[in-house]
Amino acid sequence: MAAPQQGNRRPPPAPTQRDDHGRDRPARSDDALSDSVRRVQRSTRGQVLSAERIPYEGRNLNRIKVVDDSGRVRVYMDDPQQPPPRRGQPPTRGDND
Repeated sequence: MAAPQQGNRRPPPAPTQRDDHGRDRPARSDDALSDSVRRVQRSTRGQVLSAERIPYEGRNLNRIKVVDDSGRVRVYMDDPQQPPPRRGQPPTRGDND
């Protein structure tokens, strides 16, 4: 009896989300950790010490530790399920949308 082949299976397609204009866009997927690291590194101009996914309130958050210019270790938390902030506009408070 032959064993079933595992190599022919495709991973399920990435779920899609709607952007502000109603267009489909792919959800932030497994490369979200590297995206978070890149984003924090560019915004702080510091050296990344570590990056890991941690469970928090039923979802995974990315925790990135960075050494800043003064030698202090800063910890940044990034939620890959949240859409990235829009450029050119200040962030809004959650209660006045």
